Amino acid sequence: MRYPILLLGGLLSTLAFAIQANDHDHDHDHDHDHDHSHSEESAASLSAHEHGVASLNLVLDGQHVIIELQSPAANIVGFEHLPTSETDLATAKQARLRLEQAQNLFVFTKAAACTLEESEAESPLFSGTGTEPGTEHDEHHQDHGGEHHDDHGVSEVAHADITAQFHFACANPEALQEIDVKLFDAFPNTEKLLLQAITPKGQQGGELTPAQSVIRL
Repeated sequence: MRYPILLLGGLLSTLAFAIQANDHDHDHDHDHDHDHSHSEESAASLSAHEHGVASLNLVLDGQHVIIELQSPAANIVGFEHLPTSETDLATAKQARLRLEQAQNLFVFTKAAACTLEESEAESPLFSGTGTEPGTEHDEHHQDHGGEHHDDHGVSEVAHADITAQFHFACANPEALQEIDVKLFDAFPNTEKLLLQAITPKGQQGGELTPAQSVIRL
């Protein structure tokens, strides 16, 4: 089931950029001087690699809730270099497992009866953190005695990101009123989430913080 969630993740990104473009055009038509700069600032903040800040895209379609998280790796694992030490590898593996256990990261209105169908987290930092022996990263790690040689260049992971996609199915979607986002508790280095959501009620955007972590639907 790997491919469907990747396609949905791509759809989320496309929709998020479409929302930004629509907002920009709308603001441009009404107030060129003030709102134009505000829209540019918002779009830049969503695309910039800023520690402590991540983007959260959400689509509610029928019984399905698709969520995508895009975050600097530092927010999730605390570093952005390729993990080679046992400590860093363990940290990256724990973060990946925590992301994939998304039922603990998003708390839905109980009456909606939403369950996690699928989750996936991707990053260059997660290479070699799987349970399968003999991965390419593991072989490289063993061949060089645990040392990381700059074969790929530091710039390749100088601003490493983590992308995760989550697919929930709700038995009673009409009862879904809110989603409490627990990412701040799981990953304390995350200080702000820039939200873009598309639901049957329309589009919404905003910021989530540890003090205001609930998405109202």
